[in-house]
Amino acid sequence: MKTRKILAVVSLCFLGLQACQSPEKRVKTDQSETAKTQAPDEAIIPDTLGLNRGASLTIFMNEAALDGMMEIELGKLAAQKATNIHVVRFAKRMVKDHTKIADRLKVLADSKKIALPTVLPKEDQDHIAELQKMPVNEFEKHYMGMMVKGHVKALELFKSATTSGDSPLQNFAIPSLRTIEQHYTLAMDINKHLK
Repeated sequence: MKTRKILAVVSLCFLGLQACQSPEKRVKTDQSETAKTQAPDEAIIPDTLGLNRGASLTIFMNEAALDGMMEIELGKLAAQKATNIHVVRFAKRMVKDHTKIADRLKVLADSKKIALPTVLPKEDQDHIAELQKMPVNEFEKHYMGMMVKGHVKALELFKSATTSGDSPLQNFAIPSLRTIEQHYTLAMDINKHLK
């Protein structure tokens, strides 16, 4: 009988202590434990998938449109400025493929009555102007580095859209994602071999 009373008191004390800890504190504790076990590379990359970027159709479409416009403009510049044949071919493919994606995105946006941006933000325009002034070797390295980083961002954006949203969005995002994956692989390979 004494043992049962002691066990009951200990259990109540334990439950009381657990109840005193707020839910916010438990979540923070769980998050800090996750952060401690996270690999260093994972800690550096922002978790924008956690924001479920593809879930908001308007945000997704605006980001996809701006990313695509930037890829097209940079591709046009690289096709003219670069001397490395692999960079030139890659740039031409960027223009061709991202123009197709942009056309399909416009059809989807029109069907959803969403207005897409038609010009790049000033900071992107300024960056393109800076790239025009770079020496060719420096430009090629910078351009391909941008392509690797830009396609990481695009992969993340399009992956989120393939699992959220309606069928028309998924029907747009899935084939676009395949193209972007190919671009990323090519960009990594070319970037690795630039001197």
